[in-house]
Amino acid sequence: MATALGSDVMTALLRGFDENTSTDVAFVPLPGSTVVRWSGEGLGTDAADPRTTHPTPWDYHQRVPIVLFGPDHVRPGRSDRPVDVTDLAPTFADMVDLHFDAPHGEPLREALAGPRDDRPRVIVLVAYDGGGWNLLEQWPESWPFQHRLMAEGFTYTNATIGSAPAVTSAIHANMGTGAYPRTHGVAEITARLPDGSVGDVYFDEEADPRLLRAETVADAWDRANGNRPWIGLLGYESWHLGMMGKGTEAEGGDRDVAVLWEDEPGLGAFFVNEALYELPTYLPGDDDLQHRLTELDGEDGAIDGSWRGWDLADPNVVPATPAFVEHQGRAVMEILRREPIGRDDLTDFLFVELKPTDFGGHLWNMVAPEEASVLRAQDRVLADLVATLDREVGRGSWVMAITADHGQTPKPETTGGLRVHPDLLGRNVDRYFGRKIVQKVTPSGLFLD
Repeated sequence: MATALGSDVMTALLRGFDENTSTDVAFVPLPGSTVVRWSGEGLGTDAADPRTTHPTPWDYHQRVPIVLFGPDHVRPGRSDRPVDVTDLAPTFADMVDLHFDAPHGEPLREALAGPRDDRPRVIVLVAYDGGGWNLLEQWPESWPFQHRLMAEGFTYTNATIGSAPAVTSAIHANMGTGAYPRTHGVAEITARLPDGSVGDVYFDEEADPRLLRAETVADAWDRANGNRPWIGLLGYESWHLGMMGKGTEAEGGDRDVAVLWEDEPGLGAFFVNEALYELPTYLPGDDDLQHRLTELDGEDGAIDGSWRGWDLADPNVVPATPAFVEHQGRAVMEILRREPIGRDDLTDFLFVELKPTDFGGHLWNMVAPEEASVLRAQDRVLADLVATLDREVGRGSWVMAITADHGQTPKPETTGGLRVHPDLLGRNVDRYFGRKIVQKVTPSGLFLD
């Protein structure tokens, strides 16, 4: 079987396996196929369901852009040599002259302008959730500003996420630690927990990073400088924390700024575990989100509570919309304006995770025109972020990296793939062995009793 899969696939799977948290049996669905739990009404019908998942080792999930941009710090250029997102953390360490043990990544030195007396005052990592190359190639006209940064900065065209499964929690930790899941320990979203149960690797709403074993570059930099640097993240789920760090759970750590999202009450609100991280009090509230949703609602000339047929009062739809992108963008700009970022010569770190491309990809699929609208909205936020950095920090004083945590899965009906329902799969495994042996089935694999 390993020979049939090939060395690239087997390498990604081995890098992504952690004996403590991984599934007991990993799935490798045929290319184009997806393991997904669709609605009960969908069972036994021929109706196409747009929802898909993306944990596979295949290249359409693995290939992502890595772009470095920063006048005076990053030289323009392009490389097709194989790199992956674990190379980001040691590259950041190189920029600030930090001795950082990245277990697997290597600095991307050919992208850097060369030895300098001054460090960048701010390093920004922007991750598009689900923004891999196959999404960008699907909608090539929807990211003009990102394309401009690729042309003016240094772009790696043969970059990957480095490991499989291609899931958000694992790959964001790859970015932050310079390690693969076999070392940093966050191998899954739904993982084997220390007590033997199966649950969220960040313990759901606890947003607790205790299972992250490797140190992140931001935590190492903070510790090396007595917690004087400003460190912060705007994301969506606790799965994004691995790109920044562990807050007070890190060795010598403090309450770095972290902004996540909870989908209740109402349409949702910003939150974080405030025992471990600091949640700013000035973030835009429900009024801002409602205003942006109303503007989106009116795009077709009618205020009817919907956008392209989707209910804008549904908290399971809102995070996939351009209005939510704008709401996140407003929060990022407020953070840059109000926090002491780039105010001295000690480099600060800002991490920005834009979730809607992934949320929408699960909801209506990457081939739907709604996804192009969301991608355009994220591109506008990226442009605003660069303009705000120029204004607040100064051009030539900051560096930005742009990447993604995985690609997406087109509708299997369009590629000759299959939909595999995990619950039915689990029942069939139990039936084959004549007793219940499956504890839980996820899109990544089986947990066994």
